[in-house]
Amino acid sequence: MGLEKRPITFEPPDTDAVVHEMLTLAARGDGKGWMNIQPVVADEHRPPESPLFKLFTARGPAIPLGTWVPGHHYRDKWQPASAGLQHAGGRHASELLKERGVAEPSGWNRRQDHIKRGLVYELPESQDPKVALDFLVDAMAQLVGFPLSGRWRATILTQR
Repeated sequence: MGLEKRPITFEPPDTDAVVHEMLTLAARGDGKGWMNIQPVVADEHRPPESPLFKLFTARGPAIPLGTWVPGHHYRDKWQPASAGLQHAGGRHASELLKERGVAEPSGWNRRQDHIKRGLVYELPESQDPKVALDFLVDAMAQLVGFPLSGRWRATILTQR
């Protein structure tokens, strides 16, 4: 069983191709696909990362990573869609985001706000995937500590 990865580079607000892929994954409902999102970072702005630093630091990655998983059936039980975000923004990122004008979308249930493992939300049924994509992009842009290019990469991952 392999993992297929398909990257899409985009610049908000032009997110139609990414939202289309999200809707395709959601329609499958089999739990065998998800999407990762990261900012495209120019080499001169890329923070140095060492394996030792990752092991001993209490913070998440300097280049944030967003993940969206569509709702799916698992062992005859429905698992709601989720959105997550690993970041180096520090403690209580949800409060920091609120202060910076990035509100959690209506109906989202925050499951985790951890300094190293990040933010995780459970999404309401039939949530428009564009809402999740827009939130993740906005949140990552607010939690990063260096200039962003405005370009993003979504990687669609599917199990074969």
